[in-house]
Amino acid sequence: MIIDRLVRDINLIDPFEVDNHVVMPDHVHILWRVKDWLPKDMGYYVGLLKSRCSKIWHEEYRESESLFLPKFNDRISFNDVMTERFSRYISDNPRRRLTVMTHPELFDRAQQVKILDRVMDVFGNFQLLKHPVIAPAVVSSRYTPEQKRKFEIQIEEAIRTQGVLVSPFISQAEKALMQRAIDEGASIIRIVADGIGPKYKPAGREFDLCSQGRCLHIGEHRLSAHVEKKGRAEFLALNALAHWIASHPAERMLLLRGR
Repeated sequence: MIIDRLVRDINLIDPFEVDNHVVMPDHVHILWRVKDWLPKDMGYYVGLLKSRCSKIWHEEYRESESLFLPKFNDRISFNDVMTERFSRYISDNPRRRLTVMTHPELFDRAQQVKILDRVMDVFGNFQLLKHPVIAPAVVSSRYTPEQKRKFEIQIEEAIRTQGVLVSPFISQAEKALMQRAIDEGASIIRIVADGIGPKYKPAGREFDLCSQGRCLHIGEHRLSAHVEKKGRAEFLALNALAHWIASHPAERMLLLRGR
């Protein structure tokens, strides 16, 4: 209640408006609109909000600890499309949380989703497909200097904001990016090259990450344990799917059913 009240009060303070926000049990999302040039950096205003909330928390409830952990994650929206995407994600937070709480079985076995016209199996937190910050972790020696720079900016921003990296994660460079993302609090969507067969389970650490909501495996439906050898064309198709998912965050994703 303290956080909600003070976030709403920001609307009365220049140069900010709050377009949308939600207070969750363990985090807060705020969509800030900056109306004018800021005399101080954004961190100052976030810190001011946090300190005001903690002050009331201390005075009214006699609590000694801060309401917040140090630092925060931010992301700039450069256009109305991205702003609307962020706003939908914020508004949908309570529903996603409630889904995890009331239907945990959806997150510990393979489900099916439809992306464009392809029905694919997924294991883990399928709601990562709806995250507003998804970057394709597809490393290529054929990138032009401009493409390489854009790729690096996307990856750094996704990791910094604890967003999502999507990739088959086949090359050593891609695996290194995945490891770094996990270590720094981001999430991953792995496109499984061999598809997802009966009784599929991610191995090792990624199984635990799935149960924590930080990992999703997605692949073609496979009826048997037999795995066919993949060629260059198949791997390029996986990379293309990673790029598509990153540029179309769940706008055409439909959860079909469990299996």
